[in-house]
Order: sequence, then C-alpha cells, then structure tokens
Amino acid sequence: MNRKTHLILALAAGLLGGLISRYINPIPAYAQTQSAPKAIRAQSFVLVDEQGMAFGLLGFTPKGAPIITLLDERGRTVWSTAPRPSLLP
Repeated sequence: MNRKTHLILALAAGLLGGLISRYINPIPAYAQTQSAPKAIRAQSFVLVDEQGMAFGLLGFTPKGAPIITLLDERGRTVWSTAPRPSLLP
C-alpha cells in the first residue's frame, strides 16, 4: 500500500470512529446548574498554600479599619496596608 492509501484509510477510520462514538454515547455531559451565592460574608479571608501556610490576609484591624497583608514563607509581613505603629496618633 502506498502513502496515499494509508492517508485515506486513516481519515476514513477516524471519521467512522467519530460517528460511531456519537451514537454509542449520545447524551452529552453538561456541568450541573448550580446557583452561585450572591454574597460571601466573613470578617477575614486568609490566603494559604497547599500545606496550609498563610501568605496573605484580607480583614480588619482590632479598631475596625480594613487591612490587606502579604506574608513571606517565614510568616513575616512583606507588604501591608496597615499603618506603622510609629505613625499612629
């Protein structure tokens, strides 16, 4: 058999296999229809890695001011929106 015959047979087999598989399992799988919550309420959110180590926080200070904090792998603050203690009145 030459290359042209192999190509034609391969295309025909693929087409036939696709058509047969359509009739063997005719029900398409769709994701379940679930309604997403309209709101999520929490006092804080903690961003953790696969091992559960915290790397970020979105929440409030003890006085109620909003705060975002990013931590490094040692748990030290890398960046934060919280005012520095020396700048507090």
